[in-house]
Amino acid sequence: DGSVTKMSAAESAGTQFAELMPSYKDYAVGVETGESAPNISGIQKTGENTLRIVATKVDAQMIYQLAILVAPLHYYGDKAKFDYDKNQFGFPKGDLSSIREKTSKPLGAGTYIFEKYENGVVSFTANDKYFDGAPKVKNFRVNYVSEADRLNSILAGTVDIAAPSFTTEVADAIKKANSNGELSGDKVHTVAVDALGYGYIGINTHNVSVNKEPGSDASKNLRRAFATIFSAYRDLAISTYYGDRASVINYPISNTSWAAPQPTDDGYEIAFSKDAQGNPIYTSDMKDEDKYAAAKQAALGFFEAAGYTVENGKITAAPAGAKMEYEVMIGGGGNGDHPSFMILTEAKKALADIGMTLTVNDLSNSSDMWNKLQAKQAEMWCAAWQATPDPDMFQIYYSDIANGGKEPGGSNYMYQIEDPKLDEMILQARESTDQEYRKTMYKACLDNIIDWACEVPIYQRQEVTTFSSERINVDTITPDMTSFYKWYFEIQNLQLSK
Repeated sequence: DGSVTKMSAAESAGTQFAELMPSYKDYAVGVETGESAPNISGIQKTGENTLRIVATKVDAQMIYQLAILVAPLHYYGDKAKFDYDKNQFGFPKGDLSSIREKTSKPLGAGTYIFEKYENGVVSFTANDKYFDGAPKVKNFRVNYVSEADRLNSILAGTVDIAAPSFTTEVADAIKKANSNGELSGDKVHTVAVDALGYGYIGINTHNVSVNKEPGSDASKNLRRAFATIFSAYRDLAISTYYGDRASVINYPISNTSWAAPQPTDDGYEIAFSKDAQGNPIYTSDMKDEDKYAAAKQAALGFFEAAGYTVENGKITAAPAGAKMEYEVMIGGGGNGDHPSFMILTEAKKALADIGMTLTVNDLSNSSDMWNKLQAKQAEMWCAAWQATPDPDMFQIYYSDIANGGKEPGGSNYMYQIEDPKLDEMILQARESTDQEYRKTMYKACLDNIIDWACEVPIYQRQEVTTFSSERINVDTITPDMTSFYKWYFEIQNLQLSK
């Protein structure tokens, strides 16, 4: 409706709020402020080059909230207008014009100095004063290359470093280009790490429920029926789509997180591998077809426990508030190009065998899915979460149910999970800096989320950075790259081979 303040309250999947903002001034007018303060008492100068920050309580997220770039006074303000004791900080209070003027003139202490942006290319030159030594490569350019052209650009010699999607096609093309038939060779050098995130299938607890009671045992059993079928086909689908470049996960958390449960941990379980009576669905010696048959029987048991009428091995009638047909959305471009698409096609057939209709809506425009999610109209969908260094679960699962849901996490609308016990554990976990304690708390949170059957964990994929072996001295690439330690973290050491 044109309201900037309403826009700021809505979350857009994958889009920064600033990118949607037509005017900073319009937004500023809509911001409500309290009484003016002369300073921030929790930020205290302790020396010429040191400061102290005081928090009101322990918050494990605080260290990440402080991960900001610090600008020097000579850049953002006027030294003559700085007097710490008089609460003068380099510019007239309330007047940020001098700071906004710097938007097109970035300053930092990094490896390269911004020169210009022209025709879609950002040009940098080496910072000879970089604290860890001047970069070996004098000039550095960054430009956008479409996904389909990234590997080809490496092979054509127009790009030296690129990050294509690590699909089977890309992996095969790299092996074909290298004379040794490997992922690293004379043409392309490849470094693969786990991506910061994971794929999942989501189920809205309100829209897939019995008698409009999303937290009831019946509603959970309804969702468990679908989750059990989806889970049964994860190995097949992910190995087909990714090969060995992805793995199936059993908890809704990225394997890159220190809080992710490991198979060797006590209490580790395969997701949705127990039936309505709590007994194991599968045995270790089961063949795939036996596994799929067992999953169908278990799903039928969950439907019956949810209140469905079962006759001759099929459901024939739904309980109040539930249905005989549900929709799952997937952004496969309209042609099934998605890691979870095979899961849905196989699940559709399996569910049909026991009387449930699953409508698979493969969207050519994935924004349709996000719009439906924001409107709280989605039943089931396939997507992926990005991971952050800290496993705090507030954003996605916190419902603030104790206060009537006044201030839930920003993404709670997707699952609409409402659990006071889960809320309490999430708050307790973020109010401690003891990693072992937090890991224990998050394991309990993950078990709770699985119990709600609102999210089916699917896969942890790898992401790849490709380097031109002909242009770059691969021995100078950042060593021991990880999901968090990227190739550019030691870019000052990178050297061209010719």
